[in-house]
Amino acid sequence: MADSGSFLDNLANLGLVMSVALEHFQANRDKFAKRSTGEQLRQAERFISKIRSLEDELEKEFKLLESSLTEKRRLM
Repeated sequence: MADSGSFLDNLANLGLVMSVALEHFQANRDKFAKRSTGEQLRQAERFISKIRSLEDELEKEFKLLESSLTEKRRLM
């Protein structure tokens, strides 16, 4: 089991990776939409679908963690 410090490091890293990915996405989306081939468009659609599924799972995990943290605060 990961210790609390590692868990916090992982959360910080997730935030950093998401921030960088968003910057790259925003900087390149219009060029990609204009220049991509049909196969690249289909591949992008598949990736977007997978990312949305991960987004949903992550949101559920955040809600569970927030609920646990709220409960812990009440007990303190």
